[in-house]
Amino acid sequence: MSDAYDRNRRRRRRDRNDFGRHNEDVSPTLATPAPSKPPVTILGLAKPTRVPSTTAVVDYPASNFSNTTSEIDSSDSSFHQNVSLDHAIGDTSTSDKPAVVVLSSLSSDSKSHLTPSKSNEIDSAEARSNLDDSLHSSEENAVSSKRTTVASSVGNIISGVIDQGAQTQLKLAPPLEKQVKIKLIDDSFQWCESGVDLMLEQTDFLVVGAIGLQGCGKSTLLSLLAGNTHQDAYRNYFFFPQTKEAKEECLFQTSGIDMFVTSERVILLDTQPLLSASMMDCLLRYERKFPSEYTSLQNFIEMQSMQLLTFLLSVCNIILIADDWFIDINFLRLIQDAEMLKPSTQPPSATADNISSSKEDTLDFYPTVIFVHNKATREDFTPDTYFSMQQILHKIFISSKLKIHSGINMTNNAIHDSIIPTPPGAEEDPASSLNLLLIPQMEFYKSEPEWLQTTLPEYRGYPSFNTILSFFRSQILSAPRSPMTHTTLTEKNWYHFAARMWETVKKSSLLAEYNRLLSSTA
Repeated sequence: MSDAYDRNRRRRRRDRNDFGRHNEDVSPTLATPAPSKPPVTILGLAKPTRVPSTTAVVDYPASNFSNTTSEIDSSDSSFHQNVSLDHAIGDTSTSDKPAVVVLSSLSSDSKSHLTPSKSNEIDSAEARSNLDDSLHSSEENAVSSKRTTVASSVGNIISGVIDQGAQTQLKLAPPLEKQVKIKLIDDSFQWCESGVDLMLEQTDFLVVGAIGLQGCGKSTLLSLLAGNTHQDAYRNYFFFPQTKEAKEECLFQTSGIDMFVTSERVILLDTQPLLSASMMDCLLRYERKFPSEYTSLQNFIEMQSMQLLTFLLSVCNIILIADDWFIDINFLRLIQDAEMLKPSTQPPSATADNISSSKEDTLDFYPTVIFVHNKATREDFTPDTYFSMQQILHKIFISSKLKIHSGINMTNNAIHDSIIPTPPGAEEDPASSLNLLLIPQMEFYKSEPEWLQTTLPEYRGYPSFNTILSFFRSQILSAPRSPMTHTTLTEKNWYHFAARMWETVKKSSLLAEYNRLLSSTA
């Protein structure tokens, strides 16, 4: 009787331990090894590119999952993470099985069912039936310690994957600091190397320079081109215009050449006033001595203007010739002389074949020149007056090689509507394509205009300043660009090229001969 009771007891224990092992409805994927090693997948995180090599395979018996399925589904505070490991350490028979790790905040009674054990610890039902009830407590303690070790290792793996995913994310670049103008050529007419830090290794850039007499608005035009508006305070301009005190004392604002680089990679060059009597007065007032190779202070000021002109004609894609009244013939003659004395930007010919080559291969660089009439009045915007100004400039520069007929004018409607209509019969005249832009007097609107001014606006004869400013920017930035050298230059290469051209200008034999002629005629 006792033997039959023991056999029935062992049979019930065997059935209880094997419950769910042969049950295919619980988890059919656990009994079949995976065809390939599944990648690591953590819910809520990006898929990492690599899994740490120090991993372990965790295999839970199917009976434990069958007993806890309903409990996990009914728990509201559980947190599930499914992890499939790539590499296994230990038994190779279980390395291809996907492991499922369930991390939850269940109660202690529910956690007792999640006891991990290896499937190969008990090879047969006969060995499991011979275990004594007294060994269950020690086995549970051992398995509990294994569970703690496995949970700790899995936690380390998950934290390592999280750290790795965080490190692979792209970091945002720090914000660019607000750029300010820097000196390209200082007060002593010496080259400054500080501007090379602003240059990049890319070829999509534009160099725009401005020349003109004192107080004609060169700095203001470049600031408007860089992004300032007429409603900005003067202290917020990229190039500071003349202050009220400087105008009252007839002082100049810019000395040498200032450089500013916009975010669109437009390099702006602002020069000191040409043929400035204020600079001559400053040298006399502070008793500054000029170099001995110049016979008079007037020749020294004129030679400085000539050096700046020849330099800009060699390193700029576009040159703005600004004036605030039409027209100073001495200033235009100085530009013509600078065109003749400009150094060549092409390398010298080394062989006789290069010397006898065609003229197209040896053409020198000449920039695009745009005349900008600042502080224009209502009469300047009439079609007949505007066309007359174009005809005068065309006749003065009729033999010039400067690119002054690019169609950058107020009658151009390629990008925006034209500001000034073309007079009848002027379409066939070559002067109608001359580069001439008009900028009216800057308007300073109130924050809230008066009702009567809004109802009855004053007739100005031209559009608003904002419309003309947008037209001014689009025309200049869309002007054609010609290569300065036979090779394509990057920004850094252009900076070094400009430094060489400045040294060439200062040591030019043509400028030295021009100075000698000025001294003899004086």
